[in-house]
Amino acid sequence: MNNEVVNILTMAKVIQTAVAPVFLITGIAATLGVLSSRLARVTDRARTLERKLKISSDEEFNRSLTTELRALLKRARCIHIAFSLCVLSATLVSAVVMLLFVASIQSVNLGTTIALCFMIAMLLLILAFISLLAEVFLATRSMRRGMIFADIDIGE
Repeated sequence: MNNEVVNILTMAKVIQTAVAPVFLITGIAATLGVLSSRLARVTDRARTLERKLKISSDEEFNRSLTTELRALLKRARCIHIAFSLCVLSATLVSAVVMLLFVASIQSVNLGTTIALCFMIAMLLLILAFISLLAEVFLATRSMRRGMIFADIDIGE
């Protein structure tokens, strides 16, 4: 076999190896979409509460709005952390794909570097999911405390 055929076959194997990380990037992108949506809802709710807070003179009502705004701020922080961790994870997964090709083209052994990048990307993704879970817990706790849907009788 000539050298050009061997290079094409080698590139085909590298592309096959790179497919799994590319699918992972797609999954991370979907997670980023979910996080963006959640952050938009939190932001919209906070803006609504801030408008109500500016026009209200009822101290008790203002206290409840301020309490809900604090809860929304905590949720926004969790989402921000999760979003940042997802982006860093996707960046490292992209680096893995790039390093696969560099290792193949340059005939350099980057196996340890690639493995380390992938493991760190997975750790970041795990932490992002934990942060998302924390945000969901905060949202659920806010509902249980009556900050949201306070006027709905759930028949307890």
